Amino acid sequence: MSFNRRNFLKGMGLLGLGASIPAQAKTTDQHKIAGNESTKQSEEFAFAAAPYLQNLLTDHVTICSIFTKPCFAWVERLDANGKVLETIYQVEDGMRNANVEHFKFKVRRNGSELKYRVVAKEVTKFDPYKIEYGKQIQSADFTAQLPQSNQDQISCLILNDIHETKESYDLLYNQSKLAKKDLVFLNGDSFHYVTTAKDLTEKLLQPVTASFASVSPFVMVRGNHETRGKFARDFKQYFDYPENKFYHSFKMGPIYWIVLDSGEDKPDEHEVYGGTVDYDHYRLEQKAWLERVLKSKERKSSKHTIVVTHIPFHHSDDWHGTQHNKLCFHEVLQNNKVDAVISGHTHKYSFHAPDNEHNYYVLIGGGPKAGNRTYIEVKAQGKQLQVDLIKENGEQIQGFRKG
Repeated sequence: MSFNRRNFLKGMGLLGLGASIPAQAKTTDQHKIAGNESTKQSEEFAFAAAPYLQNLLTDHVTICSIFTKPCFAWVERLDANGKVLETIYQVEDGMRNANVEHFKFKVRRNGSELKYRVVAKEVTKFDPYKIEYGKQIQSADFTAQLPQSNQDQISCLILNDIHETKESYDLLYNQSKLAKKDLVFLNGDSFHYVTTAKDLTEKLLQPVTASFASVSPFVMVRGNHETRGKFARDFKQYFDYPENKFYHSFKMGPIYWIVLDSGEDKPDEHEVYGGTVDYDHYRLEQKAWLERVLKSKERKSSKHTIVVTHIPFHHSDDWHGTQHNKLCFHEVLQNNKVDAVISGHTHKYSFHAPDNEHNYYVLIGGGPKAGNRTYIEVKAQGKQLQVDLIKENGEQIQGFRKG
């Protein structure tokens, strides 16, 4: 696996720099900040990306929306004729979210169909006793067909290691022959690193919403490259997860899904992290959680169990992250009879049936270059499970069927 240290350090930024910056440099930075503010003020109020669906659970789904300027926004749930059935705000501590640029609306599930739009008006003044609004905008009307947690079948698509090749989202999504994509997993390394919110919108949210994310919910699985860059610690607020954790589990259709956050690939004390990470303890935290959820009633009531995690801990490398993921998770999974562990990270696709090393299937997606991109289709109906690893041209590499 290649590692571009120069790009990594560029994304990380330097600690303690402010104390050593000359006065002239500080003045230049202040001018840059003032210039950025001026640019922002002149920017048109608009959607930074179309709305996108997150955190699909039994009783609700989250609609996220991002704008170019601070505003007040809401969701309008619509009937088949476009009439407003319900207006939904993001509310916390008695306050409707306002004067911000990103929103998360929790929308109650009512059947499988969700027709909605997002409406917003720019905030031009937000004083203690006077709030003024400017331009009002609204999204297109979207209709999503959402799966139910107790339904007997489900079809899901898994992509990995896009690495900012934005056209890959639409290409791979449309190449998949699944009649319906109930859920899409982005299994890590959508980025090289994340430095600004603009990286997030331009390199991920704009291309995925142009393709599918307004009508097909997606799960943003964190890869090791999403942990890099000065915006990495703000990354999670643009998505929605159960319990606000990157690692989580849920039942959808006959499958119990487990998402692990595999963390970084190098030791915590590696110089490039500058003492700012603690992934070993984080993975141990996940191990204790994994042992609990595998024994939960919801998992036991599911016919299949699929694990999605970015760094594979078999048929990969011998780096610290790989080996520590294996140490934390393999034995737990081995003892609880999961069906498959699906990963990426290596940029070399491979398929491995159960053997003496692991009693579950291991699938590793390829990418990110043209000719090496892959997608993984997961289909389940009752006791039948089918998982296929497929090249970007539609040629099947390998798969398995159970039941």
